[in-house]
Amino acid sequence: MGRQLHLHQHYEFLLEPIHAPSGDTMAWELFTHVAQEKGSAHSGHQLFNNLLVPEKWQLFQLQLEQIGTLYQSGFAHIVSLNIDSDIIDAILASDALQQKLDRLPLLRLEVSALFTARYQARDRLMLQKLAGITPALLWLDDFGAGSSTLAMLSSGIFEYVKTDRHFFWKYGDGFAFDSLISHVNDLCHGVIVQGVDTPQHLDMLARRPVSGLQGRQWRMQYLNEFNEKSIKASRIKTLKTVPASVTNFRNFL
Repeated sequence: MGRQLHLHQHYEFLLEPIHAPSGDTMAWELFTHVAQEKGSAHSGHQLFNNLLVPEKWQLFQLQLEQIGTLYQSGFAHIVSLNIDSDIIDAILASDALQQKLDRLPLLRLEVSALFTARYQARDRLMLQKLAGITPALLWLDDFGAGSSTLAMLSSGIFEYVKTDRHFFWKYGDGFAFDSLISHVNDLCHGVIVQGVDTPQHLDMLARRPVSGLQGRQWRMQYLNEFNEKSIKASRIKTLKTVPASVTNFRNFL
């Protein structure tokens, strides 16, 4: 018997930086976790795998509200947000949600390479349709994990590709990793390496042709901290009160 549906949750939102090799911040990834649960925050399929479809849909809309508030406060950086096949189906079916995405030009939608057990033509067509109806550019996440294949990149719909952290930890100092990033660079704008957790990892990537670095080498920050900093920096006096990073909300499906 399946577990009970929960549409009344407390979530916390954090942003993890993605750095260019120069040291500049090129983007941030939104991470989310259930506030009552202690432990690591999640960003993508790790969280979605534990949610039922109505819960995913409600959480995704809440994430968009939080990101929208962040941009209204004066924040001017790219933010990436993870989605899965259920969310893609919902976006394709909702004109209202497509219009909301139209108002977030700096948003990037991340699709995990694990979103399908075996990448097929129907998966490519779904992603091409998504890319065609929203200005939010697509990023491919977790590349190198599971059944990842270069065929996922052949359509040219992904702006950036993020390599799987475990692949980097296992092969990052060898030919397999160099070969992977060489091929991926030919099929998109660049590679973002996940799992950069130590100074040694930075040294390994110092002369590699990568566009971005992400991992525990840099600290996550709560989303409401960014709202407060952006408001002060932009000196905007008329913004409405910024919601706290812990949000209690009702079912609005």
